Amino acid sequence: MEPIEQIEDNDEISLKEIYVSLKEIYHVILKRKYLVVGAIILGAAIGLVAAFVSKPTYTATLSFAMQDSKSGSMSNIASIASQFGVSLGGASNGAFGGDNLYELFTSRHLIENALLQPTQINGQTTNLLNLYIDTYQLRKGWAKSKNPEIRAMQFPLNQQRSTFTRAQDSILETIYTTIIKKPMLKATSRGTKLNIGDITFVSENEVLSQLFVENLISVATSFYVDVNTKVSRHSYEILKHQADSVKAVYDNAVAARASIADNVPNAVRLSAGVGVIRKTTDMQITASTYAAMIQNLEMLKMSIEQDTPLVQVIDRPTLPLPKYKLGKLKGLVLGGFIGGFLAVLALVAFYYFEKLKKKLLSDLEETDKMDIQFQQDPK
Repeated sequence: MEPIEQIEDNDEISLKEIYVSLKEIYHVILKRKYLVVGAIILGAAIGLVAAFVSKPTYTATLSFAMQDSKSGSMSNIASIASQFGVSLGGASNGAFGGDNLYELFTSRHLIENALLQPTQINGQTTNLLNLYIDTYQLRKGWAKSKNPEIRAMQFPLNQQRSTFTRAQDSILETIYTTIIKKPMLKATSRGTKLNIGDITFVSENEVLSQLFVENLISVATSFYVDVNTKVSRHSYEILKHQADSVKAVYDNAVAARASIADNVPNAVRLSAGVGVIRKTTDMQITASTYAAMIQNLEMLKMSIEQDTPLVQVIDRPTLPLPKYKLGKLKGLVLGGFIGGFLAVLALVAFYYFEKLKKKLLSDLEETDKMDIQFQQDPK
């Protein structure tokens, strides 16, 4: 029973210490109440100014469904095509499988392509990069740069991405980092058991938000088609070239057989018809081979169609988009709360710092006294 009673005593002491600490904190805040009130007023004023200054933001959300792998349905086609040394490829989603797809949506390559893709806005052809620059008034900052190339920075529509200068690459890198770190762009799945995902983009321009998610899903699908059907398309081109060669051999065999037959009309000797028989055999072999190749070309077309597209759009963002702006009342209340909280936190931290400082000084004085007593009376 003694250990139990000791634990209860320790609990009572612990609760008592907590109560004393809270009481001390209360007195500290009460003593500095004007400071706390001043912090609340200052925070409320900052929140109110932020509500007036801040611009509204627009959120665009695009929903899409991921395509399932077609590896099982294409296995028979792959086995037939392999007889001709052709690999179908594109049988699985590869880098686009699972959560990797959502990481690809936030990759620099896709985001840059979405920004640089030519787009019709108010009847004029431009791109979202220039719209982004105008929306956030980046040229005002560039005008103050010491670098003349940045002051005169432009992104022409007909300029190839591979020809961008170092300064242009730097600007694109800064914009990409802002989009990802802020974050303005989010790509998420609705659940581990669902193949439905959402792409969300938030900006201060309603048209920019809407067109960006649409451009992003477009370039992502194109990128998938280029990557996941690359092997199939390469195999198709090889087999098509081989089929054309076999067709040429067949045409030559037909022409040669006709020429030989013309040269030996009404031949009595059997040896005179050997050439005709050989060319006839060549015609039959090449015709059979060409027919098989045509069949496999159709199978390769099916393979490419099976891999396209990766995603199917379910819901596109429509105008007007959901709008968010910090209200005056909300800015006032939120700013006041944050200001008061920070003031109380600072007072509590300063109080415990002073308390710890006094305790250390007190312990140091006691240590000095003990050292003096020990020197005076070593025994």
